[in-house]
Amino acid sequence: MTMAVIASSSAGHPRVRRQLWLMFSTVFLVMVGFGIVMPILPFFARSFGASSVQMGLLITVWALCQFVAAPFWGTAADLLGRKPVLVVGLVGYAIGFVAMAMAQSYAMLLGARILGGLLASSVIPAGQAIAADLSAPEERGAVMGQMGAGFGLGFLVGPALGGVLALAGPRVPFFAAAVASVLALPLVIWLVAEPPPDARRMAAARMGLAGIARALRSRELPLYLMAFAATFGGSSLFSMLGYYAIDQSAGSASDVGLMFTALGLGAVVTQGVFVGPVSRRWGEPLGIRLGFAAGAAGFIAVSLAASAWSIILTVGLASMGMALLRPSLVALNSRTTRLGYGTSLGMQTAFDSLGRTLGPLWAGAVYRIDMTAPFLAAAVIYLVAAAASVRLSGPR
Repeated sequence: MTMAVIASSSAGHPRVRRQLWLMFSTVFLVMVGFGIVMPILPFFARSFGASSVQMGLLITVWALCQFVAAPFWGTAADLLGRKPVLVVGLVGYAIGFVAMAMAQSYAMLLGARILGGLLASSVIPAGQAIAADLSAPEERGAVMGQMGAGFGLGFLVGPALGGVLALAGPRVPFFAAAVASVLALPLVIWLVAEPPPDARRMAAARMGLAGIARALRSRELPLYLMAFAATFGGSSLFSMLGYYAIDQSAGSASDVGLMFTALGLGAVVTQGVFVGPVSRRWGEPLGIRLGFAAGAAGFIAVSLAASAWSIILTVGLASMGMALLRPSLVALNSRTTRLGYGTSLGMQTAFDSLGRTLGPLWAGAVYRIDMTAPFLAAAVIYLVAAAASVRLSGPR
């Protein structure tokens, strides 16, 4: 399905198709590495005596670092070029995972997460900027969907691989994650071509870091806020899903694994198959509205589910709605912004990360009041965002 997306988005341009395949392969390897460590991280943290709060901090701090650093890396991608910033991000992933593998205490593990999060946060804005540079405006939704499918597919493969590698020792998955990032380096250094700067990127480069402040005052601000809403609601589901499966349906570890598989599979299928046709036929604003509406319906369905299998099915529905959102928001941003792609997409990545930072904290707090509260609250947020998205329009 990914091959069809790439081919349709760049028909008649073999060089562009090749570059998009390289970017797909890069984000796939990055997310394989990211996913590899997820199954072992709680056990590794507990070996240092970490509490549940400290474990949550290990997850939150990565997203928080991305919130802080992504706008600056996005601006750097406009100033210095896409490839150098992407290379820094890949090296940052590798350094961060090696530092985690070598940690001898919880403090060292937390410091490694902070270092990795700050450096690795350059990958998303630089990669998205390259994809935006390569694609025609009318095909950008399909291309961003293909990039999203690479993320989703990598996260499907990574956790399963991490569980197997953990049998060889608790530090092995971290080294394997570093290797996955290193494998992407030759693709970027030798095969990915630096896109030529256009007038918009040159103007952003002249603004420098002042472009970050301008981005917050731009007409893309509603898209940034919607990116926050999308990940705030999505991370509320993601963070409480395991507890909900246990408390609501006495779910087993394998049941929880299937639920996370449904999350990943729904994202891969939606972004690889549906995002492109929806954006080409009806435009990104409708894709955003559909995503929020379908996500809200999925969250409500999850709150009503009583058995493990019904939770698995409803999680899949919620995942498909959420998967429509990110590529549609990114594509519309890249088509409407008057700033450089790196600057604007870096700011959107920051709001995306802020949602992933605050969502789990909120969900954990209200879950103690009512275990369906995180999902119902996420549904309300999605419905408000769907109503607000009616005001969105395409490029002018």
